[in-house]
Amino acid sequence: MKKIISILIVFILISLTKVYAVDFDTSIDNDIRKNYKIEETPLPPLPEEAPDNPPEVKTPIYTPKGKNYTIKRGEKITLQTLSNISDRHGKGHIVSFKAINGIMTKEGEIIPAGTIFKGSVTDSHPPQISGNGGLIELKIDEIYYNGIMSKIKTKISLANSKKVFLSNIKGKRLYLKNISKAMTPGKKVFSATQNCTSAMSAIPIINLVSFVPITGGAVIYTVNLVMAPIISIFTKGKSISLPKGTLFVIKITEESQIRG
Repeated sequence: MKKIISILIVFILISLTKVYAVDFDTSIDNDIRKNYKIEETPLPPLPEEAPDNPPEVKTPIYTPKGKNYTIKRGEKITLQTLSNISDRHGKGHIVSFKAINGIMTKEGEIIPAGTIFKGSVTDSHPPQISGNGGLIELKIDEIYYNGIMSKIKTKISLANSKKVFLSNIKGKRLYLKNISKAMTPGKKVFSATQNCTSAMSAIPIINLVSFVPITGGAVIYTVNLVMAPIISIFTKGKSISLPKGTLFVIKITEESQIRG
């Protein structure tokens, strides 16, 4: 009896499922595709996975191409600065120049004007006490010909039309000038007492003490004269600053091979 009841229940459930089943109408989708001309385009294929080990890229080795040229020892070259230089630039500061004149080589070739030279500040200091001026020490040791850098050895002969020794460009030393400035107050006092003494000498009663002003002025002037060198020790010299476009003359100190 229980088996018969179970079979009836299963049969009833299957019948109810068929009654409530819904058939989806796809005719609407077909009408939309027809009226609006929608094409079914397949999706693009997925990209292939990148390989685990990409191919090795070799960096090409650069070999400078060009010809060797020889710059003779003693060759003089006029350069022009491409930036300002001053005693405020520290050691290692790079300075660039361009050649004003062409450079003759042993091979008979001329390296043209406009060739770039580079150097650096090897030492510098601002104006110092005791009237000492500022200092710039330069080393110009690179030439760039056709984009290829070559090392050269040079010394600076002239900077801003002034002779340069040991590649040191110095600001003006002002110690003696500062001594003269320090003596100015004593000179003025002494001159004033001289005038006072002259005026007192013209008066009969006062001329007996007319020596007093000039004596006092002489004492002040003497003290000022003694102190002036000591005072000047604590004064500074002149700073050195070379603007862009300053002309330099360098001399090749050792025969140099360059490429270009």
